[in-house]
Amino acid sequence: MIAGIDGTVNGWVVIVCETDLDNAEALHVSRLSDLPRKLKIAGVDVPIGLSEEGPREADRLARKALGEPRRRSVFPSPVRSALGARSWKDACARSERADGRRMSMQTFAILHKIAEADEFVRTDPWARRVLREVHPELSFARWAGGPMRFGKKSVAGREERLALIAATFGRGVFDEARRALRGRRVAFDDVADAFAVAWTTARIHAGVAERFPPGGAVDAEGLPMHIWA
Repeated sequence: MIAGIDGTVNGWVVIVCETDLDNAEALHVSRLSDLPRKLKIAGVDVPIGLSEEGPREADRLARKALGEPRRRSVFPSPVRSALGARSWKDACARSERADGRRMSMQTFAILHKIAEADEFVRTDPWARRVLREVHPELSFARWAGGPMRFGKKSVAGREERLALIAATFGRGVFDEARRALRGRRVAFDDVADAFAVAWTTARIHAGVAERFPPGGAVDAEGLPMHIWA
């Protein structure tokens, strides 16, 4: 079994499926440490591996590969010293001390998710072996043969993403996932992104996924700094 994982306001949405993308099911976990240990590999939409200073090459190359109009969806990853910041002002101060950059509000909004994933991968051998960083918009772009034309929160954006999901995972699978997650405060785009991450995870398992950067990179903790697509 493999999985695609995307963050939500109160946890993580997980699309679990077989390596051929059959029998997809949705579940919600409060923390990444609650993931089913039966998973052989799992993609997650969160930075894994953080620089001490300067931007990650993975982010730069992912933006370049994604192109317009979706390249801005790849937020700058924080430097490691910013983890644990209690406020955006604190996060900006830590970032500026490290490399002169302030932190974007978008990155700060998911800083607690990044910190959770970082601790999990650093301290749990299973997580280090199984989790891979995947960016949903880059996944959708590779899936469709080009970047999505519309933003994921627009009606048109929903329709073009749903068309891909239905064509690959089966008609009605997305609606079944939404029903399974009812009451969990999971947004439409959280579920769609998790499906996209699952699509790339199957490619990783099959050995056909792209890796940015292609030669690989690791941070000071020995964690990989790759985005897969």
